[in-house]
Amino acid sequence: MHNHTHYLIRQTMSSYTTKGKKSAYKKKQITRLVSILERIMNKEGDPRLEAIGKRQIIRYWKSIEDESSKTRREKYSILCKFFNLYNPKITVPEPREH
Repeated sequence: MHNHTHYLIRQTMSSYTTKGKKSAYKKKQITRLVSILERIMNKEGDPRLEAIGKRQIIRYWKSIEDESSKTRREKYSILCKFFNLYNPKITVPEPREH
């Protein structure tokens, strides 16, 4: 992932990380968000955040079906928070329960 993209993600989520206590959970969620977006960009072959939409997120959910329901919920939560701040037009589809 390009340094500028990484910086943009952290800037977008700055309100999330600065509100309330800086807990280990919030740091974990930010790290998780960066890795999710990086994985989607690598899989799609497009390094732009603007290229990520509903279809790419659905493909991501399908690729991680082996993960626990709790982990998928946490990933869904941080993706929703990010896209609500970055681009509210994108609705994050919920992961299907298995």
